[in-house]
Amino acid sequence: MNMGEGRVLSVLLRLGGPAMVSMFFQNLYSLVDTVFVSWLGTAELAALSLSVPLFYVALSLCKGLAVGSTALMSHARGAGDQAGAGVVARAALPLALLVLTPFCLLALPALNQPLFALFGVGGDVLEPAGEFVFWLAWTFPVMGFAMLCESVFLSHGDARTPMLAMIAGNVVNIGLDPLLIFTCKMGIAGASLASLIGWGVTGAILFTVLGRRGMDRPTLTCGREGVAAWGGMVRLGFPVSLTMLIIPASTAGLNYVLAGFGPAFVGAWNLSSRMEQMLILPIYGLTCALIPFVGFNMGQGNMERIREAVRLCIRACYAVLIPVAVLMGVFVHAVFAVFNPGPEVATLAAHAFRLALIGMALAPFDLVVLGVAQGARRPGYSLFLGFVRLLALRLPLAFLFGHLLGGEGVYLSHPASLVASGLLSLYLLRRLLSHVDETIAAGAHRVAA
Repeated sequence: MNMGEGRVLSVLLRLGGPAMVSMFFQNLYSLVDTVFVSWLGTAELAALSLSVPLFYVALSLCKGLAVGSTALMSHARGAGDQAGAGVVARAALPLALLVLTPFCLLALPALNQPLFALFGVGGDVLEPAGEFVFWLAWTFPVMGFAMLCESVFLSHGDARTPMLAMIAGNVVNIGLDPLLIFTCKMGIAGASLASLIGWGVTGAILFTVLGRRGMDRPTLTCGREGVAAWGGMVRLGFPVSLTMLIIPASTAGLNYVLAGFGPAFVGAWNLSSRMEQMLILPIYGLTCALIPFVGFNMGQGNMERIREAVRLCIRACYAVLIPVAVLMGVFVHAVFAVFNPGPEVATLAAHAFRLALIGMALAPFDLVVLGVAQGARRPGYSLFLGFVRLLALRLPLAFLFGHLLGGEGVYLSHPASLVASGLLSLYLLRRLLSHVDETIAAGAHRVAA
């Protein structure tokens, strides 16, 4: 698909629609795991919560490399440099393996048990946490491979194929979860093994389709040009990864505060955050369509299409967010009943989730800034927003509200930081679009000269 031609809304829908579905199903991995693990007990649910920061560390590195690759390839294709885009596609996997393979060492109890002990939890939670992380650690390189394959498709304007592959992997995960957890009596370890196999299926499908279409695809080797391309991937991907790394740092701090009030508070936060992701990630998928779109149109020097895309994306985000948030807020107790939690966990989770819904009022502006910044190769904007929201605001507020209001008060820190970040993003979006305009104008001036 040529992202520089045709109606902007049509292009965004063709990119963003499948991306929304892909994000939904990507999050479905963790949601399905949470449903089945919650049936095992409160200790297992709390153990799953402890693995979230570790998962986000690896996910942030995967996303950083994938977003950096997508932005570079999209910009190159928009400028007509197909060979340069191919170099990036082929060179990304060795770099990803260098970064992600060391995480496999966390499968060893000698390494993961001391790590989880830092959160101040008892042995009843430490043991299941170690069992879950054993297979999760091996999942990270596989997940990175699948995301790099996805980035190649996105740079070509194809979001539908990654969506179908993600759905296939989730179907496998959903089928294997109860089989491995209960029938094979693997317990919580079965959930992470099912996810590993599901991600493997997704990556295998994407890699196969790339080959059949004769498209460039990730390889295990790369020449000098590929190694040289690593610099661009790191420059664009590192701030993105650092932005996402703030999430596990903040979540770990939040878990530390909540652990002082008991496993029920930690488990309830896990349920609430999982459901919040089910709402926000599809919208994030829509704004991710801006990454290849902005990159491609910057390469072509078309600022008007970029501005129109931003306006349409904000409207589309609210069109999805408002009705779904209202429905989930009204039927919140029925939603959490699926997880079969105890009465205390269910009540706390509903309270935390309703507070989070209030905080999402300005979330679309946050997400649009992330998409435009990454597509425009200015990831510092998203890094700054993430730092303000999660470290400068949410974490200190969690300690303060926890001290003043108890365990339930900790949940207030999340919506408060979301609203403040949304207000900041309104200012940053205008500033970011001005920078994009200046960059395009400077490029046009150099061409004319």
